[in-house]
Amino acid sequence: MKLIVLSCVLACAVALPQQLLSPKELRDIDRAAVITSFTNENLADGSNENAFTADNGLERRERIVLKQVEIINSDGQTEYRTVPTYQGSFKYQQEDGQVIERTYVTDEYGTLQIDGPDLPLPVPDPHPQ
Repeated sequence: MKLIVLSCVLACAVALPQQLLSPKELRDIDRAAVITSFTNENLADGSNENAFTADNGLERRERIVLKQVEIINSDGQTEYRTVPTYQGSFKYQQEDGQVIERTYVTDEYGTLQIDGPDLPLPVPDPHPQ
């Protein structure tokens, strides 16, 4: 019986995920990361495209587009304001080697939508209109 219990304990210990690096070691690696490519382009219409990659697997790309929004000011008058909208993606590697990818979009009202292959999907409406 003792042998069975000991075998189970050893099996659990071996099956336990091993942390390869401590959180401090991971932060130190990220702090020492070197940017391997960088672009930043300001376009004639006021929009911007930028991207960078680093040697630790981090990648980021973003496009900022300016849009005109119609608002009603405190005097009740219609005004037009220029606001930024964002579209981009980023990718990084976790300590276990898994690559995490995300894309994001914001609209002119500040609504943020994030998507990724490992994120849960919304539950479909059981009563569609």
